Amino acid sequence: MKRPFFFILPIVMSMAILASTAAQGPAALRFLCFQDRNECDVYADLLARFSEENPDISIAVEVVAESEIHQRLAAEVEAGAPPDFARVSDLDVLEGRYLNLRPLLPDPEYLYQSFPDEIIFRSMSSYFQDIGLYGYPDAAKVVAPFVNLSRFEEAGALIPGAGEEVASWDDWLAALDEVVRTTEAAYALSVDNKDHRLVGPAMSLGADYYNNGLSSADLDGLRDFLVILTELMEDGKTPTDTLLGTGKSQEYFVRGEALMYICGSWKVEEVAAQVGDAFEWAIVPNPAGAGGSTGVAQLTGLVALAGTTQPQAVAKVFEYLSGPVVSTEFAARTLTIPINESIALRAIDYDTEDPVVAAALSSFAREVPRLQTQAIALDLDPLAPVYYEASNTYLRQYFAGELTLEEALSRLQEAIAAAEDNMYAEG
Repeated sequence: MKRPFFFILPIVMSMAILASTAAQGPAALRFLCFQDRNECDVYADLLARFSEENPDISIAVEVVAESEIHQRLAAEVEAGAPPDFARVSDLDVLEGRYLNLRPLLPDPEYLYQSFPDEIIFRSMSSYFQDIGLYGYPDAAKVVAPFVNLSRFEEAGALIPGAGEEVASWDDWLAALDEVVRTTEAAYALSVDNKDHRLVGPAMSLGADYYNNGLSSADLDGLRDFLVILTELMEDGKTPTDTLLGTGKSQEYFVRGEALMYICGSWKVEEVAAQVGDAFEWAIVPNPAGAGGSTGVAQLTGLVALAGTTQPQAVAKVFEYLSGPVVSTEFAARTLTIPINESIALRAIDYDTEDPVVAAALSSFAREVPRLQTQAIALDLDPLAPVYYEASNTYLRQYFAGELTLEEALSRLQEAIAAAEDNMYAEG
């Protein structure tokens, strides 16, 4: 059975809830939130401002650790005492328990038009015939290359592309090779053999993870990137240990040993603190190949729960938080990347005193319009964790010489196919 391409949120039976909205009085809402840094703190401030403007709606923000949010949310829903809305990173955790906001919002088309179809939290499957709207993504973690600008200047070499223009993988590999040969840099590229870090380059080189469902993906682009990494490893131009799972690729970059480091926007402040004034660095557009230029994105989002007794109030909160002014302020104060393209392309005034951090985050934001559809959809797929775990295992064995390239890719797809069959059997 072919998996529907778009992430499916099951149909919510909300008619009884809608019927109860006619005579709602003052609303006391509960928001279950997790934060990587200060997201819940910022939400608390934004929602306090909302309540000042809407004194009939109060919101209590409950902060939960990211490692506990989904278990806590599922337990509360099962006990019949769910929060009114929540911030989540796993959208598949509460099958059939989300509130359809579409009939409650005065302008639901704003959310539909503000995000690409694959990331609005609704179903686009003709099988389910579901046009509900259950929430929206509030932030993204985007992957792109960090590059040591000082080494390029030392070598008298130009950064491939001009400004924000996209250069090809061939151009980048040639430039990195030139700088390695003419400076004391030890490595052209460092990247961990972990999760999503290899997926963006694979997609840019033509990998199609939804060619016929994830289990039968066209992984030619991944094969091409693995060949690139193998050649760099054999030439001593990428650290071998990172491909074997040590997770130390950032260390090579911040020490000035690696020219390019592929990782995500969540590392910006850490890299800035570790590099200090040792050298200049920047985020550059993802190199392009047959599939164009793309990183990948991991999303967090706000979802409305069907168990709320105040659906109209929840919808009003979502209308407020998803608006362009508040969304821009949220991104600026939390140092996160907005996935709404119109906001991502704004000149976001990031709330940091470090201009390098602000510039890097702005560069990550400019990657959002370049993201392929599958670069967003993959992380929302229920089989994504299976893919990442299997790729960590089999690609590490490939780099260690324990498996051939074709054996590693074959076992990767077999693992996904088995998980897919099991999921459908359970469903």
